Amino acid sequence: MYNILNEFGNRMKLVRRVKMCLNETYNRFLVDMPLSYVFPIMIGLKEGDALSPLLFSFALEYASRRI
Repeated sequence: MYNILNEFGNRMKLVRRVKMCLNETYNRFLVDMPLSYVFPIMIGLKEGDALSPLLFSFALEYASRRI
């Protein structure tokens, strides 16, 4: 994904921020009252993340250009 963002000429600042959102995301959930321990999200984005449509558009555009 990062290579696709670079190929479209995006600034490295944007690519680093996308990388940070994909790699450095943690979550916890609520069961009854106590919160769970903090765990990293290893794959993908959080549900409803605003980056999803943007990254999908870049990936689709890349795929359509390759065909």
